[in-house]
Amino acid sequence: DALAKVTEEARGGQDQYEKEITDALDKLRTALTKASTTWNTNVGSLTQQVGDLTKSHTQWAEALSNPQEQGALAEESLKVMLQTAGFTKDINFKLQKTETTDEGTKVRPDVYVYTPDEGVIIIDSKAPMKLFREAIEMDNEEQKQKKLKKHAKGVLDHAKALSKKDYTQAVGVETPDFVIMYMPNAAVYMSAVDQIPDLVEKAAKNRVMICPPALVYAALKTIMLNWQQKKMYENAALIEEQAKVIHHRLGAFWDLFRKSAQGLRSANKNYNAAMSSWNGSLMSAFRRLEEMGVADK
Repeated sequence: DALAKVTEEARGGQDQYEKEITDALDKLRTALTKASTTWNTNVGSLTQQVGDLTKSHTQWAEALSNPQEQGALAEESLKVMLQTAGFTKDINFKLQKTETTDEGTKVRPDVYVYTPDEGVIIIDSKAPMKLFREAIEMDNEEQKQKKLKKHAKGVLDHAKALSKKDYTQAVGVETPDFVIMYMPNAAVYMSAVDQIPDLVEKAAKNRVMICPPALVYAALKTIMLNWQQKKMYENAALIEEQAKVIHHRLGAFWDLFRKSAQGLRSANKNYNAAMSSWNGSLMSAFRRLEEMGVADK
C-alpha cells in the first residue's frame, strides 16, 4: 500500500511536471511565432527602405554623371524653390527663354527671374559634377584630392564661361551685372570651395555668383519681399487716388444737397404764406358767400 501510494504521488507529480513543460513549450512556440512575424515585418520594411535609398542614390549618382539628367533635376529643384518662395510662372519668372544678343548669338538660360524694378536676374543651373562623383568613388586619398582639385577648377572654368555669354546684353532691360550659377548639391559646392577658398570671389570678378540651394532660396525670398512691398505701395497709391475721387464727388453731392435744402426752405416759406393768405383772407370771403346763400358750404 505504501509503495502504491508513493507510485501514485510520483505519477501525479510527473503529470504536473509534463503539463508545466507543455505550457512552457506552448508559450515559447507563441513567442517564437511572434518574433518571427516581427522579424519578417522589419526585414520587409528594411528591404523597402534600402531599395528606396538605393533608388535615390542611383538617381543622384546618375545626375552627377549624366549632364542631361543633372540639368533636369536642377531645373526641377529651381522651379520648386521659385514656387515655394511665392513666384508665379510667366508672371514673376520664365523657364528657358531664348534670347539673342546684339551679335546674333542665341542664349537660353534656365531661369529668368523678374524684379519689381523691371529688371531680370538670370539663373543658370548647369554646374559640373562628374569629377566630384569620380573623386568620392576613389579609395586612394591622394588620387581623390587630385580629382577634387580638378573638380573645383572645372567649377571656376564653368563660371568664366558663363560670364562670356553676356546674358544681360540679350535681355534688353535693366539687369544686375551678374549671373547666378546655381549648384543644386551643397556637398558639390562645399567641396569646390574647400579646394579653392576664394572660388566665390574669383567667380564674382567674372560677374558670376556661385550659389548653393540655401543662398539661391534666400535671394528669391528677398526678391519676393520686394514684390510684395511694391504691391503694398501700389495699393496705397490706389487708395489715395480713390479717396480723392470720393472727396470730389462728396463735394458735388453737398452742393446739390445744399441747394435742395435752400429750395425746401423757400418752398416751406411760400407754403406757409399761401396758407396764411388762404386762412386769413380767402376763407373768410368764401364763408360770407356761403352765409349769403350764393355757394354751398
